Amino acid sequence: MKRLIERSRSVGEVLRWVTQNPGKVSASHYPIALHKLGQLLQQQQGQAALNGESRGAGPMLEQPEFQTLCQAIISGCSKFDNFSIVNCLYAAAALGLPGESPLVRVLEEESRSRLGRFNQKDVSMVFSSEANNKALEAIFSSQLFYENRQERFIRSMAEWLPRKAENLTPYTMALIAKYVARHRLREPRLLDTIANFLLKRGEQLDSKVIQKLVFPFSRMNYRPSNHSELFPKLEAILEQKAGSSPLATVNILMSMFQLSHFPQSILHQVFSPAFITNVMSSPYALIVRRYLSLLDAAVELEFRQYRGPRLDPRYRVLMFEHALTADEANRKYSYKGLVAEALRQLVGEECYRQDEVLPPGYCTDFLLWVNRSGTVLPLSRVPAASKAPPALGAAAPAALSLRSSVLALTSDLQDFAPVVLSVNDKWHYCQNSDILVGSRAMRDRHLRLLGYCLVQLPYTELEKVSGIEEAKHYLRQKL
Repeated sequence: MKRLIERSRSVGEVLRWVTQNPGKVSASHYPIALHKLGQLLQQQQGQAALNGESRGAGPMLEQPEFQTLCQAIISGCSKFDNFSIVNCLYAAAALGLPGESPLVRVLEEESRSRLGRFNQKDVSMVFSSEANNKALEAIFSSQLFYENRQERFIRSMAEWLPRKAENLTPYTMALIAKYVARHRLREPRLLDTIANFLLKRGEQLDSKVIQKLVFPFSRMNYRPSNHSELFPKLEAILEQKAGSSPLATVNILMSMFQLSHFPQSILHQVFSPAFITNVMSSPYALIVRRYLSLLDAAVELEFRQYRGPRLDPRYRVLMFEHALTADEANRKYSYKGLVAEALRQLVGEECYRQDEVLPPGYCTDFLLWVNRSGTVLPLSRVPAASKAPPALGAAAPAALSLRSSVLALTSDLQDFAPVVLSVNDKWHYCQNSDILVGSRAMRDRHLRLLGYCLVQLPYTELEKVSGIEEAKHYLRQKL
């Protein structure tokens, strides 16, 4: 049966072999049939293009024989071996079947239920193969694939993506960028390929697509090798398109700030009365206010030479009002609970605050006041002014007013300084790296510039700590 399917010369022939001989068809034959159908359809489409015609997979998908094939896979997939399941899913993606189709839905559900039993060979044999543009779109659109990192596929993709990038659509490249960012993949070849794509195609893209392609650079705290060309080009594009999609513009600007690049001409636009009026009347006014508030604070802290317009104080809000969603979702995997208990036993609850949000909106794990010898000051002895962050509606910029308050308190207390204990869990770093993700790195820069002493507690050190007594010893050394 395998040879008969592979030697078939038409879509109809493949479907006849599979549907008219159900007793001779095993689980391994179904992915072979789907792959063969994909090859034959590609050939048909290529021939149609030469003849000036347009032909897709639509007619085949409507054939009763194809529906019979799909139903056979749906009915029997619970008994398929792992490789047949995953290979059928990939073949269905290559055929361009929509994610909501019954076949794809059932295969994804079956794959998800078996994920813990999949070995590397089951998945890598499928996802390490080179795929066409449509198949890549389908693969990266798959929720199952998006949620799970495939190491061998990523290494393979880093090899072949630079060669294929020129023929990919912006939509496909945006999906790849989303995957790279989702799994914090600081793979220079992948990131530089996205950057080169952006450099070549930037003028043809709208701001919403550009923000998706730029985000992996800031997420991975990575300046692409072509940044000296790319960043000025992005500035020129944004100058023309800043008003067309304000939220995308602010997102792109945030990515640049996280990489310590400050485009002055764009700042003039986003802080202009016209831009502010435009975004304040939009449905996403609050999120833009949060981003603009953080950008305004970053300008005060890191771009002091800027002399253009700034955000009106009445529009300033905290960037975040509580812990990040990712930190909340991963709380059970965090070392923060261990540190909290060790800190409570070591210095007492009256000597620190947990989950304190400091302007311009950074959530800190633990905030303490410590002297030069490492003695922690009880909060009752800290002046009241330090216990409540300065109002963001004040005339002075939020970052400046906070920095002034912190430095003034430090001066008053002479030997004491505010300390932030930062529990850096695994998801705060790029994958398989000791480099913090861009948002975390910018937070740390700003906290230091605001006058806080930052004490890092990386998970690589915390995972070696066993029990509360060792944790207390570790914290004592850190302080």
